[in-house]
Amino acid sequence: MFSNKYLKDYRVEEYIDEKGRTRKEAIYIGGDYSVSPPVSFRGKVLMVCLAALSLFAFLGALVPMINAARRSYIMLPFVVSALPMYFVIASTVSFLFSKEVMIRENAEKITRRLPPCAFFTLVLSGAAFLGTIISAAISWDSFIPGDFIFAALCLAVFAASSVIFIKCRKIKAVKRDSGG
Repeated sequence: MFSNKYLKDYRVEEYIDEKGRTRKEAIYIGGDYSVSPPVSFRGKVLMVCLAALSLFAFLGALVPMINAARRSYIMLPFVVSALPMYFVIASTVSFLFSKEVMIRENAEKITRRLPPCAFFTLVLSGAAFLGTIISAAISWDSFIPGDFIFAALCLAVFAASSVIFIKCRKIKAVKRDSGG
Protein backbone atom coordinates (compact mmCIF):
# COMPACT_ATOMS: atom_id res chain seq x y z
CA MET A 1 0.00 0.00 0.00
CA PHE A 2 2.61 2.58 1.07
CA SER A 3 6.16 2.70 2.35
CA ASN A 4 7.05 2.62 6.05
CA LYS A 5 8.46 6.12 5.64
CA TYR A 6 4.97 7.47 5.04
CA LEU A 7 3.24 5.33 7.67
CA LYS A 8 2.69 8.27 10.03
CA ASP A 9 0.90 10.15 7.25
CA TYR A 10 -2.04 7.73 7.46
CA ARG A 11 -4.61 6.72 10.04
CA VAL A 12 -6.54 3.45 9.87
CA GLU A 13 -10.27 3.68 10.41
CA GLU A 14 -12.62 0.78 10.84
CA TYR A 15 -16.18 0.83 9.59
CA ILE A 16 -18.97 -1.63 8.94
CA ASP A 17 -20.06 -1.93 5.34
CA GLU A 18 -23.63 -2.54 4.13
CA LYS A 19 -23.21 -6.33 4.44
CA GLY A 20 -22.21 -6.04 8.10
CA ARG A 21 -18.52 -6.80 7.61
CA THR A 22 -15.82 -4.84 9.39
CA ARG A 23 -13.58 -3.01 6.90
CA LYS A 24 -10.42 -1.00 7.42
CA GLU A 25 -9.53 2.04 5.39
CA ALA A 26 -6.34 4.12 5.37
CA ILE A 27 -7.09 7.85 5.65
CA TYR A 28 -4.40 10.35 4.69
CA ILE A 29 -3.78 12.80 7.56
CA GLY A 30 -0.41 14.16 6.42
CA GLY A 31 0.00 17.68 5.17
CA ASP A 32 -0.44 19.05 1.70
CA TYR A 33 2.69 19.32 -0.44
CA SER A 34 3.56 21.02 -3.67
CA VAL A 35 6.55 21.36 -5.94
CA SER A 36 8.65 24.48 -5.57
CA PRO A 37 9.38 26.42 -7.72
CA PRO A 38 6.13 25.72 -9.55
CA VAL A 39 6.48 24.39 -13.09
CA SER A 40 3.95 25.56 -15.65
CA PHE A 41 1.76 23.12 -17.55
CA ARG A 42 3.69 23.94 -20.72
CA GLY A 43 6.93 23.14 -18.93
CA LYS A 44 5.54 19.79 -17.81
CA VAL A 45 4.33 19.00 -21.33
CA LEU A 46 7.75 19.93 -22.69
CA MET A 47 9.43 17.55 -20.24
CA VAL A 48 7.06 14.71 -21.21
CA CYS A 49 7.68 15.36 -24.92
CA LEU A 50 11.45 15.40 -24.39
CA ALA A 51 11.26 12.19 -22.35
CA ALA A 52 9.28 10.56 -25.18
CA LEU A 53 11.80 11.88 -27.71
CA SER A 54 14.66 10.37 -25.70
CA LEU A 55 12.83 7.03 -25.55
CA PHE A 56 12.24 6.98 -29.31
CA ALA A 57 15.83 8.06 -29.98
CA PHE A 58 17.06 5.31 -27.63
CA LEU A 59 14.99 2.66 -29.37
CA GLY A 60 15.89 4.04 -32.79
CA ALA A 61 19.59 3.87 -32.00
CA LEU A 62 19.28 0.13 -31.44
CA VAL A 63 17.70 -0.52 -34.86
CA PRO A 64 20.44 0.11 -37.47
CA MET A 65 23.38 -2.20 -38.04
CA ILE A 66 26.27 -0.59 -36.16
CA ASN A 67 29.88 -1.50 -35.50
CA ALA A 68 29.74 0.49 -32.28
CA ALA A 69 27.73 -2.34 -30.73
CA ARG A 70 30.93 -4.41 -30.64
CA ARG A 71 32.57 -2.00 -28.22
CA SER A 72 31.55 -2.31 -24.59
CA TYR A 73 32.66 1.24 -23.75
CA ILE A 74 29.97 2.46 -26.12
CA MET A 75 27.08 0.07 -25.64
CA LEU A 76 27.34 -0.52 -21.90
CA PRO A 77 26.62 3.08 -20.85
CA PHE A 78 23.99 3.43 -23.57
CA VAL A 79 22.07 0.32 -22.52
CA VAL A 80 22.42 1.11 -18.80
CA SER A 81 20.83 4.51 -19.48
CA ALA A 82 17.53 2.69 -20.10
CA LEU A 83 16.82 2.36 -16.37
CA PRO A 84 17.15 6.03 -15.42
CA MET A 85 15.35 6.92 -18.65
CA TYR A 86 12.41 4.79 -17.51
CA PHE A 87 12.26 6.71 -14.23
CA VAL A 88 12.48 10.03 -16.10
CA ILE A 89 9.54 9.02 -18.28
CA ALA A 90 7.49 7.75 -15.34
CA SER A 91 8.27 10.84 -13.24
CA THR A 92 7.48 13.34 -16.00
CA VAL A 93 4.17 11.65 -16.79
CA SER A 94 3.32 11.54 -13.09
CA PHE A 95 4.33 15.20 -12.79
CA LEU A 96 2.17 16.16 -15.78
CA PHE A 97 -0.96 14.57 -14.32
CA SER A 98 -0.34 15.61 -10.72
CA LYS A 99 -2.40 18.31 -9.12
CA GLU A 100 -0.85 21.41 -7.62
CA VAL A 101 -1.53 20.06 -4.12
CA MET A 102 -0.21 16.52 -3.54
CA ILE A 103 0.36 14.10 -0.76
CA ARG A 104 3.93 13.89 0.53
CA GLU A 105 4.68 10.55 -1.09
CA ASN A 106 3.82 11.75 -4.60
CA ALA A 107 5.64 15.06 -4.24
CA GLU A 108 8.79 13.38 -2.97
CA LYS A 109 8.69 10.69 -5.66
CA ILE A 110 8.68 13.37 -8.34
CA THR A 111 11.27 15.66 -6.80
CA ARG A 112 13.67 12.93 -5.67
CA ARG A 113 13.59 10.84 -8.84
CA LEU A 114 13.38 13.26 -11.71
CA PRO A 115 16.56 15.38 -11.34
CA PRO A 116 19.04 12.56 -10.55
CA CYS A 117 17.60 10.22 -13.18
CA ALA A 118 17.70 12.94 -15.84
CA PHE A 119 21.30 13.64 -14.84
CA PHE A 120 22.32 9.97 -15.06
CA THR A 121 20.57 9.60 -18.41
CA LEU A 122 22.47 12.56 -19.82
CA VAL A 123 25.80 11.34 -18.40
CA LEU A 124 25.39 7.80 -19.72
CA SER A 125 24.15 8.82 -23.16
CA GLY A 126 26.92 11.43 -23.32
CA ALA A 127 29.46 8.72 -22.48
CA ALA A 128 28.09 6.54 -25.29
CA PHE A 129 28.30 9.47 -27.71
CA LEU A 130 31.85 10.28 -26.59
CA GLY A 131 32.77 6.60 -26.99
CA THR A 132 31.41 6.68 -30.52
CA ILE A 133 33.53 9.75 -31.32
CA ILE A 134 36.62 8.06 -29.85
CA SER A 135 35.86 4.92 -31.84
CA ALA A 136 35.55 7.00 -35.02
CA ALA A 137 38.88 8.69 -34.33
CA ILE A 138 40.66 5.39 -33.69
CA SER A 139 39.22 3.35 -36.56
CA TRP A 140 37.58 5.60 -39.12
CA ASP A 141 37.75 2.92 -41.84
CA SER A 142 35.41 0.57 -39.92
CA PHE A 143 32.81 3.30 -39.35
CA ILE A 144 29.57 2.57 -41.23
CA PRO A 145 26.47 4.74 -41.83
CA GLY A 146 24.63 3.06 -38.96
CA ASP A 147 27.31 4.37 -36.60
CA PHE A 148 26.52 7.94 -37.67
CA ILE A 149 22.82 7.33 -37.00
CA PHE A 150 23.68 5.82 -33.61
CA ALA A 151 25.86 8.84 -32.73
CA ALA A 152 23.14 11.30 -33.78
CA LEU A 153 20.50 9.50 -31.74
CA CYS A 154 22.84 9.30 -28.72
CA LEU A 155 23.25 13.04 -29.05
CA ALA A 156 19.45 13.45 -29.21
CA VAL A 157 19.04 11.47 -25.96
CA PHE A 158 21.80 13.58 -24.40
CA ALA A 159 20.19 16.85 -25.50
CA ALA A 160 16.69 15.89 -24.36
CA SER A 161 17.96 14.70 -20.98
CA SER A 162 20.00 17.88 -20.58
CA VAL A 163 16.96 20.10 -21.11
CA ILE A 164 14.88 18.01 -18.69
CA PHE A 165 17.65 18.21 -16.09
CA ILE A 166 18.00 21.98 -16.50
CA LYS A 167 14.22 22.46 -16.11
CA CYS A 168 13.88 20.25 -13.03
CA ARG A 169 17.20 20.43 -11.17
CA LYS A 170 16.00 22.93 -8.56
CA ILE A 171 12.57 21.51 -7.81
CA LYS A 172 11.82 20.25 -4.33
CA ALA A 173 8.81 19.12 -2.35
CA VAL A 174 7.59 21.73 0.13
CA LYS A 175 4.82 21.57 2.69
CA ARG A 176 2.01 23.99 2.04
CA ASP A 177 0.60 26.20 4.73
CA SER A 178 -2.66 25.00 6.20
CA GLY A 179 -4.10 28.45 5.53
CA GLY A 180 -5.00 29.82 8.92
